[in-house]
Amino acid sequence: MANDGFTVFEVPQTLSAALARAGAGQLRAAALTWAGTVSEAGDELESGSAVDLLERVSALAGSRTESGLSLYCWYFAP
Repeated sequence: MANDGFTVFEVPQTLSAALARAGAGQLRAAALTWAGTVSEAGDELESGSAVDLLERVSALAGSRTESGLSLYCWYFAP
């Protein structure tokens, strides 16, 4: 098989459930930590973007958890 740049990850049920249960303050704190860690590694992630993304993933995880479905992440690296 050739690596075509596509990868799919299943988000573990424990992480999906934790994201679904997390409150706004917890999500914001985690997002700010994430943005800081990424910046230390030499990449850039604006704190507002990190918060927005994590809030959206949390909402998605909540809808999937309520339905008893898994959450997946699809990634493409050209």
